[in-house]
Amino acid sequence: MRRILIILICVSWAAVVAQDTLGVMTVHKWGGRTERLTIDKVDSITMANMMTVHFQGGHQRDFDIDWISYLTVDLLPKAEAYEAVDLGLSVQWAAVNIGASLPEQYGDYYAWGETTSKDDYSEATYAYYKNDGYTLIGTNICATTYDVAHATWGGTWRLPTRSEIHELTSRCTWAVETLNGVRGYRVTGTTGNSIFLPAAGYRVGTELKEEGTGGFYWTGNVNRSMTSAAYNLNFRGYDDDWPANRTYGFTVRAVK
Repeated sequence: MRRILIILICVSWAAVVAQDTLGVMTVHKWGGRTERLTIDKVDSITMANMMTVHFQGGHQRDFDIDWISYLTVDLLPKAEAYEAVDLGLSVQWAAVNIGASLPEQYGDYYAWGETTSKDDYSEATYAYYKNDGYTLIGTNICATTYDVAHATWGGTWRLPTRSEIHELTSRCTWAVETLNGVRGYRVTGTTGNSIFLPAAGYRVGTELKEEGTGGFYWTGNVNRSMTSAAYNLNFRGYDDDWPANRTYGFTVRAVK
């Protein structure tokens, strides 16, 4: 078993070299359950009583070898590398945040309309703040060049709209959960399928605030009456009506 694991790990690293594709390792567990993780942010994998996957930034995930039936490694186009979960809504939701490989990982933080993460989330560094004012780049930036989900993952992945956030908050069951040491919410749809949203907090300036208690996820919709702000999903009552300053660094959960 361990020889097979090592061979698959070597293959997975070779898969990363293709520019528009990602290596994806699927852990097939006894009983038919699977867990998929992209390996672009994997630093190393160690083997003892557990298979431990070490990610960039210090996060790790342990897999009990006795529960693993087999592993598969695939080289997939980026748009197909991430799992889409059917919650019985008008769109499917990604299983992980943009920039993450596992559901409990925070992923990256983005100012609204920007497609790269950074160290400082302020008006001074915001691409669409000039001459003491905010540039309106659109009232709905979903699937445009300003949409980080679409720009990063491609295909039909995009930011959710405000109405799609409302679907998620009103038609699904929400329950506080701690997944592998990370606090967040388990969101279960009418299909019985679910996603986990980690409480990743948010970034303002160079600070990370409300980590472990708050979750803030951008939509593609700006606040028409206050265009310096955009709507988001946040854990303050699963609110989809709360706009936040566009310069803040929020996490992103894509839909398709």
